[in-house]
Amino acid sequence: MRIRRAWQGWAAFVSLVFAASASAQTAPPIPGTTTTVETLTLADTLTRIVGPVGSTHVGDALGLASELGIATTPFGAASGGFLIKLDQSTGLQVRAATTFGPAFAERALTSGEGKLSLGVNFMSSTYDRLDAASFDSNLQVRSSTAAAPAASRSGTASISLTSKTTVVWARMGVSDNFDVGASIPLVTVKLTGTSFLRSGVGDILFAQGTASSGGLGDVQGIAKYRFFSFGSGQPDPGGLAAMVTLTMPTGDRDNFRGLGVARTIVSLIASSGRGRVRPHANVGFGVWSKGITVASDTAPNTTVTARNQFDYAGGIEFEAAPKVTLLLDLIGGGVLGGGRVGFADVPAETSAITASQSLVALPQGIRKLDLAPGLKANLKGKLLVSLNALISLHDSGLHARITPVAGIDLTF
Repeated sequence: MRIRRAWQGWAAFVSLVFAASASAQTAPPIPGTTTTVETLTLADTLTRIVGPVGSTHVGDALGLASELGIATTPFGAASGGFLIKLDQSTGLQVRAATTFGPAFAERALTSGEGKLSLGVNFMSSTYDRLDAASFDSNLQVRSSTAAAPAASRSGTASISLTSKTTVVWARMGVSDNFDVGASIPLVTVKLTGTSFLRSGVGDILFAQGTASSGGLGDVQGIAKYRFFSFGSGQPDPGGLAAMVTLTMPTGDRDNFRGLGVARTIVSLIASSGRGRVRPHANVGFGVWSKGITVASDTAPNTTVTARNQFDYAGGIEFEAAPKVTLLLDLIGGGVLGGGRVGFADVPAETSAITASQSLVALPQGIRKLDLAPGLKANLKGKLLVSLNALISLHDSGLHARITPVAGIDLTF
């Protein structure tokens, strides 16, 4: 941290801010009076950047928003695009659907007994919006007014938070109507930020830091059972299915690669159509093993707890050509109880301050709504490539405006 025209009291309070990598590398010193520390987590680095310019627990509030923003971004549907089943009328193996399945939602169709699908999805996100505010450029963190203009305070931060996720997945048909599968995410997160505290006469202090972390995210296991069909014969006419998704706390919460809680989501799935257009819809609710609690700096909400979630999706698959399926999904959901960050009155820093507001953790859940256009194309044999995007239409938390997603899958 570099102290510019700082008071002695600020130097004692703020101490020294540093840049360090979560991969145990010592960062180059910041010009001025600095120190460096090894093995900082991303959460600690974020706190060191924004803490001096905001309220006591503003780093915790933004940390929770960061965890939820990354951990609730959908992986993409881990379901094989080629569904080959026996046509009882002809005795031949035929495609159960002429389309290759949705990109982020699920369809009721199952893989078929003994069928195995393997795939890899890759997505890259830049979390640049906090609600409607810019997260990566001049985010207002604190604002304090005083009778004397020189005693006023304004704290801002610019935070660059990116994640790159590679999801390796598998899906197998245990029976004609029952599938099991798993998704293993490998996540790399990078955080870089600066903050300024300014008075009515100029800068008081400046802080900066950087950290990165890579490794396993929260692993998912799924079980899907189709319990109703809208008819018989092939192509499949669609039906209803139930799916259980268990997300295990295998990722490192302190480095924004997971939430540190087990999440169990039960979903109902419907899909139909034998023509070139096949609609699908999903709705689900997730129960967490425990809540995620952070401190807040405004009464009466001294703590805020985020717990449980809901999800929904709807869309269509369109057979543009025998080897090309166009996709359009609307993906929504949210987290209950916490995750929102907003301005609230907080205690004044000094007696000269007449009123002070800061970003704090709010006792409100977050809501997400994304549009997901894309396509799947058959390159050769049973090999598919998919190209999609998540486009944020509404998000009351930390989010990326556009997340590109690419993937391949192969059915055996």
